[in-house]
Amino acid sequence: MGLRSTFYRLTGKGELYQVYVNVTSSTPDRCLEYHGRIVKNPEEVPRVSGCDFQVLSFPTGELDEYAEKRKGMEEIARQELNRRELFREGQKSLQKGNCGEALEKFRESVKYDEYVSEVEEVVEEGGLDNCNELKDELRKVFLHGYKEKFGLKRYERYPEKMREDRKEAGLTRINELFEE
Repeated sequence: MGLRSTFYRLTGKGELYQVYVNVTSSTPDRCLEYHGRIVKNPEEVPRVSGCDFQVLSFPTGELDEYAEKRKGMEEIARQELNRRELFREGQKSLQKGNCGEALEKFRESVKYDEYVSEVEEVVEEGGLDNCNELKDELRKVFLHGYKEKFGLKRYERYPEKMREDRKEAGLTRINELFEE
């Protein structure tokens, strides 16, 4: 048991709380800063509009384990913010007709994760018209990224059939988008 755990126990504090944010493509950036945060009281967590999160208690004697868990959760949030930035840069490059740069930004972003709704947005914005010669390459990047996402640790908890069904539905949709 660490020094901080001992301090909390000696002061009569039996539990602490950790914030779990639902990390998705639609989670507001400002919400991700709370993912993994440890607080003394659940009331310390500001209720930010649009943030989907839970605050769960844990015994103060397990603070060291939860502090370590926090580091991993913060890394997940950082990766999601990085993915979003890369994806936005890819969209901007596509709109400007910087096709090679767009391809590289999208290739980097899908290494973290990928969401069909964002691919739909790219296609619907019409930026592909500026880079028609790379359309097939972009399709390959998005298909590969989507296939790989279901091997990520965060998706391992899904039942196998659900993972396969979601993967197939997403791949079908991406192909449809690039055929239009």
